[in-house]
Amino acid sequence: MANGKRRVKAVVQAEKVKIDLNEIYRSDPKDLTPDITVTRYSNLAYVQASPRDVCVDFLEMPGFKKDGKSVVNGTRIYMSHVAAQKLGEVLQDVLRKAIRGGGIEKLTEGRRAQ
Repeated sequence: MANGKRRVKAVVQAEKVKIDLNEIYRSDPKDLTPDITVTRYSNLAYVQASPRDVCVDFLEMPGFKKDGKSVVNGTRIYMSHVAAQKLGEVLQDVLRKAIRGGGIEKLTEGRRAQ
């Protein structure tokens, strides 16, 4: 004891903390409220896939001339392969139903993407 004071040795043991991400992000679909911050129109899309993700560039054609160059506004969206597959399935289903119902024009063979 120095100066009449006792030294106390503190022993701190780290506790393991378990974080359940499923619990953190779990929500009731009824509680989902989309907050659409940007709305754009696109009549052309380019799709690229890498080993990590899928990239979709939604373009607004034909664009405009600026300083002698054609400028095309666009929005780039990255998504996981699984999200892209789900999007593809949903798009096919929605379009099939709309075509069957006569609600939209059907893409003809001469207008298909190469």
